[in-house]
Order: sequence, then C-alpha cells, then structure tokens
Amino acid sequence: MQRKTALLSLVFLGCGAGWHRPPDLEPRAYPEHQQVQVWQGGTVRRWQAVRITPDSISGVLFTKPAGCDSCRLSLPRAAVDSIRLGNPVDGFWKTFGLVMTGFFGALIIICRDGCPNGG
Repeated sequence: MQRKTALLSLVFLGCGAGWHRPPDLEPRAYPEHQQVQVWQGGTVRRWQAVRITPDSISGVLFTKPAGCDSCRLSLPRAAVDSIRLGNPVDGFWKTFGLVMTGFFGALIIICRDGCPNGG
C-alpha cells in the first residue's frame, strides 16, 4: 500500500503547472514570463508580466508577447478575488520526465533477466 501511495505522489508532483497562491498580494512586479491566474467572480484570466500596485493588478495575456505594453490589461485590485502563480512549461517537462522514467523503469524491470523474444 505504501508503494502505491509513493507512486501516486510522484505522478501528482510531476503533472501540472504547480499552481499555487502567493502568500500575499503586496505591490510588486513578477518576472516577465511568470504566468499568473487572476480570479474575478468565478472567471479566470491567465496573464504574464504582472504588476501589482496598491490599487490595481495589470498584465499581458499569456498568448501575447510579454513586452507588449499596448496589450496590457488592468483590473482594480478590489475586483480581484485571488491570484495563483504557475509554470505550465515546467509542468510539461516534469510530466514528460516522469513518463519517460516510468517507461525506461518498466523496460529495465521487464528485461533485467533477458528481454522477451530474444532481444
């Protein structure tokens, strides 16, 4: 049972973008390519190049170039329910690594006493 739990933990650690809430909403500018989910009334927007000021949160849609100032959107800070930070690219590579490790691990286990079919 403990082995299954450890395996499931690895799967969940490898999958996903690692979305998490920051400890606070203090004014700051996040790194340009840091993706941020901005939640407002059950609707989520995914931005990058996010800046938080005392009265607003602004950012650029993650599908647009991060440096596009004319693409910048803004919401009053009071209208934002919460934000979450994540990294979908890292999530992809972690999942890819986990799948490849599982594949080669299974191959090693199957072939440790000689591969089937004389391989």
